[in-house]
Amino acid sequence: MTWRMVSYSDIGSLSASRQFFAFSEAYLGSAARLCRGLVRSPKKPSYAQGTVVLDLMFHSLELFLKTAILERNPTEQFHGPTGHDVEHLSKRYAHLYRGEKYAFDMPFRGADISTMDPPLDEKTMLFIKEHKKNNPTDQLHRYPRNKQGQPWRIIYGFEPLSCLKVINQLKKDIKRPEKMVFPINPSFHRTLRDKVVRRR
Repeated sequence: MTWRMVSYSDIGSLSASRQFFAFSEAYLGSAARLCRGLVRSPKKPSYAQGTVVLDLMFHSLELFLKTAILERNPTEQFHGPTGHDVEHLSKRYAHLYRGEKYAFDMPFRGADISTMDPPLDEKTMLFIKEHKKNNPTDQLHRYPRNKQGQPWRIIYGFEPLSCLKVINQLKKDIKRPEKMVFPINPSFHRTLRDKVVRRR
């Protein structure tokens, strides 16, 4: 057996934003491989296996948004609950990258209730906010129960083939803004992918 050690030195010389990007690609690639395995499996995939795919997808998207934010603002901090909130991060991304050319379809992002027409009444708004607080998306796929040890009060499911389509679409959707986020060094994309391919 040949040992193939990989180390942090692979990405150690990259900027913080490019390190986040390397992890984002790795998480999404892993989600795709695992999901393809579940599609091909003769056995019925379990919900637990599906949540792993969803968590990898979610974390990849979170890291890509942080990649873009850090590229524009290298001193940005991601502390507290909003650090894992894709809706919050996507709003920050949209603020830093204005225009349709940077927009892409983001899974795990609910409708923006603050811009609904007609606006929702205050009681409904409070209910939605409380529901989001009690069912944080970054935790739903990671743990079978909430912090209080109770089952999640939400209906969730997983279907491998349709999920794989979402993953493949997300890969395509990210390509366009990705190339504009890193406009200075287009060879960066090729170099990083070459490193990943060589390690496989």
